[in-house]
Amino acid sequence: MARKIVRAAAVLAILAGAALLLYPKYTEFTAARQTQAVLLRFEEETARRWAETVDLPETTEPEAAPEVPEPASEQTEEDRLYQDLAAYNRQIYEEHQAGLTDPFDYQNPAFDLTEYGYSENVIGVLWIPRLDLELPIYLGANWDNMAKGAGLLGQTSMPLGGENTNAVLAAHRGWKGIPMFRNIQQIQLGDKIQITTPWDTLVYRVCELKIVAPEDMDSILIQPGRDMVTLVTCHPYTHNYQRYLVFAQRSQEEQTDRAADLAEAEESYDPAPRQVETVEPDGTAYLTEVAPEPVAPSWNEGASEGTGAEISNRQIWLENHIISITLALLAVILAIGRLIRWIRRLKEERA
Repeated sequence: MARKIVRAAAVLAILAGAALLLYPKYTEFTAARQTQAVLLRFEEETARRWAETVDLPETTEPEAAPEVPEPASEQTEEDRLYQDLAAYNRQIYEEHQAGLTDPFDYQNPAFDLTEYGYSENVIGVLWIPRLDLELPIYLGANWDNMAKGAGLLGQTSMPLGGENTNAVLAAHRGWKGIPMFRNIQQIQLGDKIQITTPWDTLVYRVCELKIVAPEDMDSILIQPGRDMVTLVTCHPYTHNYQRYLVFAQRSQEEQTDRAADLAEAEESYDPAPRQVETVEPDGTAYLTEVAPEPVAPSWNEGASEGTGAEISNRQIWLENHIISITLALLAVILAIGRLIRWIRRLKEERA
């Protein structure tokens, strides 16, 4: 009887170990499916709503700020949304982003897109060829949104393009086995970053890399006269006591297809360390070399990320990994039990 119990325990330990190894792949697979479903829904909703929408002004010239179209006799929801977003961009610039007083302001979305007829608070799609990464862009960099994609920081520009704008997009440095911005260190100067909204596809080129303290909000403010997008994530990987920033300037080039973007990224890859400006809290600045090699996913990635809410973040991390933690503990307990029985049997045989 005891032998059967030991064998059963061994089988359970093997199954638990296998499940533990496969769980990250499972979460990555399910997350990828969910992301694709969100992106497809965004595309379908945009196409359907634009079928009856009047033409809006072009924003292909980065030198000119987006103008608000004249109200039509029968204004569509798409018209109203565009006007409201453009007005918001002008307002925060004119007010010098006065509403951005602390990191918690990042989490609050400036708009609720469901009030404009959208099913989710997704304003666009982020495409980074260097990372072969496509993510939905949610309004507000709160925990719910960043668990699903990139979050547009509150009190930063809506992704319409135009002079005096800077859309700041945050994502985890890997989350539940999902890559997200885990390998942001691979991005190099000149790389393409693309944002697709219901109105336009905006192309940007990386112009600067920087590492700053989490409380350094000045680095992500709108830069007068420029049309920008900024990516932000935690740094160093799994330690997360700094923020890694990627700045990109609007380009006038036309959109190209996915295959061409990936081919360009492969051909232009530079294996040399990235020269990243590091700014300390006291203002001291110096260059840091960051290796571009991809990092292997860590089991505890995301455990200490946060914007001033580290305790709740760790709680969220534990909730997301409870299955892995349970299986790991079960495997350890069963393995210890089997080891104890084996030691006892050796003692009995020697007695």
